[in-house]
Amino acid sequence: MEKSYHVPVLLNEATKALKITADGKYIDCTLGDGGHTLEILKKGGKVLGIDLDEGSLNRAKERITEAGFENNFTAVQGNFRNIENLAKANDFSEVNGVIYDLGYSSSQLEEEGLGISFSQDQPLDMRLDKSLQVTAADLVNALPEIELEKLFREYGEERLAKRFAQAIVAHRDLKKFESTKDLVDVLVGSTSPGYDNNRLHPATRVFQALRIAVNDELENLRLSLPRAARLLLPGGRMVIISFHSLEDRIAKQFGPGVQPVEKKPMVPSQDEVRENPRARSARMRIYETKTAKN
Repeated sequence: MEKSYHVPVLLNEATKALKITADGKYIDCTLGDGGHTLEILKKGGKVLGIDLDEGSLNRAKERITEAGFENNFTAVQGNFRNIENLAKANDFSEVNGVIYDLGYSSSQLEEEGLGISFSQDQPLDMRLDKSLQVTAADLVNALPEIELEKLFREYGEERLAKRFAQAIVAHRDLKKFESTKDLVDVLVGSTSPGYDNNRLHPATRVFQALRIAVNDELENLRLSLPRAARLLLPGGRMVIISFHSLEDRIAKQFGPGVQPVEKKPMVPSQDEVRENPRARSARMRIYETKTAKN
């Protein structure tokens, strides 16, 4: 039986935007199942693939080896906030392109023990890097109600942040949260039918907020983008695919050393959204270096 892998959003558009050249060097900061990396390798590029999640690294390495492109591929486990150090250690200090796909792959959502999906009952963890000390369970069991409300409002952009925070605190006084199902049941139970006009599950934004907080995702991105820009050769490209407004705002504003190729972000086609509903919130920004490196 042939293995199935996550299909990245805007795959063709992203690889085209990178202007891949044979023997050019590229960094995939969010390796996942290796979808973007495989396309770069097929076009003759060399890739350094970075991922925090060991499961993603193993899947990508196996996939790329099976495709016969392992000689031009280097995989490294790490946080893309440390992109300069990771690049230097692997002879990728000057590169033609960098790509970030800030969504989570279907494989990661299904991966046992991560707890980032509300569709499966798993430990309420959410740490991609298991060396991190604080889990999602720690946050929902310990943060004061006002801090939970702030977290859900700022990181999840959740309009029912106060109601959800109150429901969580009331529940944990009786029983501590341990699993994703514990949290989902409380969130669903504190909403009325037709949440968000039935467009989203009631747990979507709360899980997003907790995942961002546990993994420090926004700060990692703020730190990583300018560091990645410093690695680009003149004319090098950076592609950033984001899935919510907080990430896109950081991608839009970071700017030093590069300039946008287009003023507005690229969005998926209606056909792609129809085939993959997860693509509906994707935004892709493309940057290019114009001046010589200092």
